[in-house]
Amino acid sequence: MLYIVEVSSFGGDLVATMSNMRNWLDAHRSQPVIFRQVTGDGTMFRLEFRSEGEAAAFVGTFGGRLIRPEREAA
Repeated sequence: MLYIVEVSSFGGDLVATMSNMRNWLDAHRSQPVIFRQVTGDGTMFRLEFRSEGEAAAFVGTFGGRLIRPEREAA
């Protein structure tokens, strides 16, 4: 299962935010399965983590929302 994080608030400096995210990921030795920029009404980043703890820590640092996977019916 993957834990999805969506972050869309950057305080106006997209380049600095991207750099801060990359530095955080490196410092925490965290490697999301997917890290991509999504465009639409604004710019958003979508990251997918294998670990809920990593996803929650990322949200705790950068804000955004954590989308937990739905459990499949048995």
